[in-house]
Amino acid sequence: MATSEEYQAKAADALVQLAAATSEAERIRLRRAHSAYTKLSTHDEEAAVRAAMTMAPRIKPEKITPSAQAANRLGSFTIK
Repeated sequence: MATSEEYQAKAADALVQLAAATSEAERIRLRRAHSAYTKLSTHDEEAAVRAAMTMAPRIKPEKITPSAQAANRLGSFTIK
């Protein structure tokens, strides 16, 4: 697996090749390659930032036991 330094070197090499490119198709290919290498070089940093972010805990409703539910239903019907 390549490191970010290797991807940065490939991106720099793509820029050098882009300066020497003669056809438009080659320029497009090298611009895309440079963009991809740049994105890959920052991937580790972005992954670390995403891993550091934690989601807020979900709010869960309290679970009521079936016997408590039955008592709540029967609570309005009191026998005197």
